[in-house]
Amino acid sequence: MNKLFLTALASTYLFAQTEIYTYTVFMDYREYENGSVIDKDYTNFGDLNGIGIFYKSKTKPLKFTLRAEFAGGESTYEGSTWDGTPLKNRQSGVYIFNFESGVGVNYFFLTLGYREWNRGKSNYSGDYDEKYYWPYFGIRYDYHFFFNNFAFNPKISYQAAISPKLKVYLGNEPVLNLGYTDGAYIDLPLYFKTGNTVWYIFYKYQYWHISKSDYAVLQTSSDRTLIYEPESITRNQYLGAGFVFRF
Repeated sequence: MNKLFLTALASTYLFAQTEIYTYTVFMDYREYENGSVIDKDYTNFGDLNGIGIFYKSKTKPLKFTLRAEFAGGESTYEGSTWDGTPLKNRQSGVYIFNFESGVGVNYFFLTLGYREWNRGKSNYSGDYDEKYYWPYFGIRYDYHFFFNNFAFNPKISYQAAISPKLKVYLGNEPVLNLGYTDGAYIDLPLYFKTGNTVWYIFYKYQYWHISKSDYAVLQTSSDRTLIYEPESITRNQYLGAGFVFRF
């Protein structure tokens, strides 16, 4: 029976497959000045929820993958106002969109993707949206382990942003050129077979580091100010579950 299970589960990876999944994000974003945290955005599991789709081709020797996912919800901001007054707000309209394509041989893939994150805003007077966005390239290691009653498919990836930007939706809506930005993730899905259905659960850890940006001019109706984006680090954790469709 175990052999039959392994054959059925392993065959999932010998054909083209599509995975549909849902997930929730524990977000931890922090901005730094001289090594100290000056503000942060964060969520608990259940605040920021999403849906995704992952496709893997059956072609040989090259394999192709596509992934698209979108999560939306709310977050908490802790920082200060422009004049330095401490501030803690609930942000709405938060979303994270990610698209990634890959081409690989055996266990190694070259990837090209796009990431977009909108920090959202609160009901606080004068609050505004900020959108971070960039294409990126990377390399991913993707391996499968098969056991008696489940399969394990760890993925590890390094990512480097291409011309990362931040758009500020305030006044003249300046676009800041962010400093060097790179990231990495580890994705740990466990696959199970129940009857004719293959389903899975996963944990994913995503890291991004953004260096200090160039300066830009923010022009409002009453003021003209030089602004910049400080160094920041994102450490997001994902928990999710999904189903595999093979054809």
